[in-house]
Amino acid sequence: MPTRTDRERQILRALSPTTPLSVHALTRLTGVSGVTIRRDLAALAADGLVTRVHGGALRAPLRGSPQPISLRRGEDLEAKRVLARATADMIEEGQSLIIDNGTTCELVAHELVGRRIRVLCLSVAAAAVLASSPGPVVTVPGGVVQTDTLAMLTSTAVDAVRRFRADVGVLGACAASPSGGLTCVEDDDAALKAAIIASSARCLMPATARKLTRSSTYRFGGLSDLDTLLTTSDVDGDVVAQLRQAGLAVELHEA
Repeated sequence: MPTRTDRERQILRALSPTTPLSVHALTRLTGVSGVTIRRDLAALAADGLVTRVHGGALRAPLRGSPQPISLRRGEDLEAKRVLARATADMIEEGQSLIIDNGTTCELVAHELVGRRIRVLCLSVAAAAVLASSPGPVVTVPGGVVQTDTLAMLTSTAVDAVRRFRADVGVLGACAASPSGGLTCVEDDDAALKAAIIASSARCLMPATARKLTRSSTYRFGGLSDLDTLLTTSDVDGDVVAQLRQAGLAVELHEA
């Protein structure tokens, strides 16, 4: 990672992980132009230190700090619902699916209730939603269930994913960025997500804008492992351009 300039360190000290600071505010703080601030933010985002948002930035969360699922469920909820509906619209009757753990993936499960599909669910929450009505044939991999997330991240789950052949894999991620690729906090989760990629003919990832400039601890794949990334239209335009330059199909949806 390159040495930070005094101005970049000043920007990092001013940023909060929860409340965005605008480019205009940063120009007043540092005394440089908006073009220079945007260039600084792009460099900091490339190193995983800031999260670009429309018109400004946030301090990036610590790479190794998982957020409780109770907080994640309320974060960007309407955007997640929009992306879940768009993801479900890409799934056809009769297909086989793997649905990853995570809050957005749970919402995808809600959108697929009653559909004639065969699904391997990697969280008890998603499985319970889908199994509540006739239509889907629902399987869970077994093994220990995590108390907080209701996910199954065991070697048993990885083996089940490797045996399953999916038309579509719906992936969750802590972070997906041009610089860092696809990353998550836990090693076990990374192994499971890599197995989903290997077992799926087509991989979809619904991800809110804040996840596209983050970088987390364990890498489980590159952007080229995805077929389509679905995100919201408030994502920074530079980030979208970088994702598309990497050959990734990016769908933008109005939240």
